[in-house]
Amino acid sequence: MPGRRLPYRSRNQTAVERVAVTGMGIVSPIGAATEVFWQHLLDGERGIAPMKASEPQVSGNGLWAAVQDDFLDGSPIPQAALRNTDRFTQFAMVATAQALGQAQLDPPDGRTAVIVGNTMGGFPLVAQAQTDLLESGGRTVTPKLMALVIPNMPSALIAMYWKLHGPQLAISTACASSLDAIGLASGMIERGEIDAAIVGGSETLLSPLVYESLVRAGALSRNTDATRASRPFDVDRDGFVMGDGAAILVLERIERAWERGARVLARIRGYGSLADAYHITSPDPSARYEVRAMQDAIERAGEAGAQCAVVYAHATGTIVGDAAEAKAIDAVYTDRPAIVTSIKGHVGHSMASAGAMCAIAGITGMLEECIPPTIGTQRLDPATRFDLVMERPRSHRYAAFQVNAFGFGGQNASLIISR
Repeated sequence: MPGRRLPYRSRNQTAVERVAVTGMGIVSPIGAATEVFWQHLLDGERGIAPMKASEPQVSGNGLWAAVQDDFLDGSPIPQAALRNTDRFTQFAMVATAQALGQAQLDPPDGRTAVIVGNTMGGFPLVAQAQTDLLESGGRTVTPKLMALVIPNMPSALIAMYWKLHGPQLAISTACASSLDAIGLASGMIERGEIDAAIVGGSETLLSPLVYESLVRAGALSRNTDATRASRPFDVDRDGFVMGDGAAILVLERIERAWERGARVLARIRGYGSLADAYHITSPDPSARYEVRAMQDAIERAGEAGAQCAVVYAHATGTIVGDAAEAKAIDAVYTDRPAIVTSIKGHVGHSMASAGAMCAIAGITGMLEECIPPTIGTQRLDPATRFDLVMERPRSHRYAAFQVNAFGFGGQNASLIISR
């Protein structure tokens, strides 16, 4: 934005110019297709609901945001290709098929990387296998357990199914994982190391064991009203709601996308990533490192960063996390309040895939000239200065937006994405 003074300057000021987004795919608690996901964002639909009755009894509110079991319906991937895969790998493969279909790049060609983030791999399957072992003995343990649950399986199975031989990586930087995957791949494309990349995140942490741990850590909301459990930036917020799902983007060298006549949906323009080095679960309350990550992304985005005034916030609804991010947004956007939204009230917090889900929402919003509402929030925290989109969608034409993802371990990542 013109006139913005940035107190911290990155050592690398080179703008990202050559990275195009040509495809998007999603599996979320409010829809397993980008057009359904987007419409439900606009309609204020929420995927937050009580756990299944078959789940063990837990403390807290018993709410989370789960992907429906029909997410495979209509997918072109044959059942044989999904044999010996866990749910988090299936999410990623279904979202990849959508993204490649939109990009008209199926099968992919050239030097294509696969970089998919997640936090704990197939942890629910591990927890269930341990229960079965203790109750019924070793005969219940599948010899394929390790191959099913390790974190690189989404990237591996995507590469195997589409016969890709570029870099194949798994990123695990907590809630920043999918933004870090996008940022890493964008740098590889910009440097000419690869021509294209399948990137994003996939998450299936909806385990009663993980849930109970987060309840006891004070991280989850205890509000039993599903419409109020996730309240980003609300003065009465009390924690987040767990979610799952996958979000995948196809990135390409922009010249190649133009040459093959692909529709360029958006461009990745700037990426910032750094560590708080403060606490294993809480952000530095000064927000100075979140500010630096956001500023790095803005500076590296060049003109697109200077013009950006829309933020798709991480905003999980925790007391200290939202306070730090609000302070960061207000510090970065000093000349006029940023227009901010969060989708956590719709889909909960899907950890490693959360950033990429926001990126898809923001790209679609740029194309549709609309910003989806932050639902669940009723009373904006008076400590904030920014303009939070609440209650209903807002018609707004914007040429660039910023998306944040801040996670456990002090992981701070931010992207600038433009038309």
